[in-house]
Amino acid sequence: MDCIDALNRFGLTRQEALLYATLLEHGPQTGYEAAKRAGISRSNAYAALAGLAEKGGAMRSGGPAQRFSPTPRAEFLARLRAASDEALALLERELPERAPGEEPYLTVSGHGNVVDKMRAMLRAVQSHVYVSAHSAEAAHMADELADLAARGRKTVLICDADPGLPGVRLHHKAQERGHVKIIADTAAVLTGCLEPPGAAQCLYSRNGHLVRLMREAFLNELAVIARDGEDAPRAGQAPP
Repeated sequence: MDCIDALNRFGLTRQEALLYATLLEHGPQTGYEAAKRAGISRSNAYAALAGLAEKGGAMRSGGPAQRFSPTPRAEFLARLRAASDEALALLERELPERAPGEEPYLTVSGHGNVVDKMRAMLRAVQSHVYVSAHSAEAAHMADELADLAARGRKTVLICDADPGLPGVRLHHKAQERGHVKIIADTAAVLTGCLEPPGAAQCLYSRNGHLVRLMREAFLNELAVIARDGEDAPRAGQAPP
């Protein structure tokens, strides 16, 4: 993601975002000058500058040759932040909860979406979590795992390498790159593969039957590791 993409997320079109960055970099300009520097047509530039002004990102000057000045960066970002906070507050108040019913099996696709779901699951853990993953995938969750352990939540990780996370109960086992399994609070599960990144896909569910099956699979995996002596606990690590 770059600055233009980030501004898109706050409701600016790509051309509006591009022109705002151009105005910040080069100062007040006419529509013709801004179009030339941004590499877009004059007609599109004038329309985008008008839209940018309506959204609070630019101000017009008077005179025969109308010029556009950028709203100072700190002021505009504060405005975007306030608008975002207001929208989120409304959603928290007004969005309905999901209707009760049988918990579905959901597919999460896309590397970034899967990583976001993994992190969100960990941030929501109240009691305990079991994670089985290759060290490359565990790295995506390192901050959340460390935070859980620091807050006294039981945090168990089956991994091929020690990520060096204090308080996390580590069990060594060879893992296939890309694959990840998470069971959180014996209430939600996620399983799938992040490799190759362009085809990353995981199954997520709070279905009680699947949760129980995954829990049993985790416990069996830990039992096999203990039986085969694969564990090599780090110095000072407490037993599971």
